[in-house]
Amino acid sequence: MSGGAYLLRLELAVPVTVAVGRLGRHRLPAGGYVYAGSARGGLAARVARHRRLALAGAGRRHWHVDALLLHPACRWHEPLLVPEGDECALVQALLARGGFAVPVAGFGASDCRRGCPAHLLQAAGGVGDLRL
Repeated sequence: MSGGAYLLRLELAVPVTVAVGRLGRHRLPAGGYVYAGSARGGLAARVARHRRLALAGAGRRHWHVDALLLHPACRWHEPLLVPEGDECALVQALLARGGFAVPVAGFGASDCRRGCPAHLLQAAGGVGDLRL
């Protein structure tokens, strides 16, 4: 599988405080979250890296979402893959659908050129049955 976009579906069992690079420390309430990302060269490899961090609870931080993936309160759900998709289009579609909020302005969107408020969204409901 080559490039595309993905939605990581994550759940925090309890409220957590995470350090998010230059954005500083932020407290996130318990509940469901989705993170939109992209991988131009290797969608499967990028998602596999995220999965390894989440399941091992250890590894090197590279992206903002790694702060969540490495937290012991973070529960991993299988991601939604969108080959040839666009992470910004996914964020905009979810925000337009309703039921999603931006918990930390700029989270995951430091290189965004389309004006997304963030690439991490908090879901009003659970994320286990989220579909596109």
